[in-house]
Amino acid sequence: MQPATNIRCPSCNSEDFVTIPNRYDLLKFVDGNFEVIKSEFTEEEYRIFCRECGDEIDEKTSVENKKVILKITRQEH
Repeated sequence: MQPATNIRCPSCNSEDFVTIPNRYDLLKFVDGNFEVIKSEFTEEEYRIFCRECGDEIDEKTSVENKKVILKITRQEH
């Protein structure tokens, strides 16, 4: 059986996605190590990227079409 391609990055076929760092972790030093106590978001909006190739994903269009769609960015000349 072939894996579903609509859940993968169109550029590199990865299934893993990450958000732009928009949070910070509250840490405590416990028993000689830092431990994350809590994570807080700094912004309400976030952007999604392919973990492997870094291409930005268009979240709204992906949800509407029920498949992963890359965000098209305009190149300045």
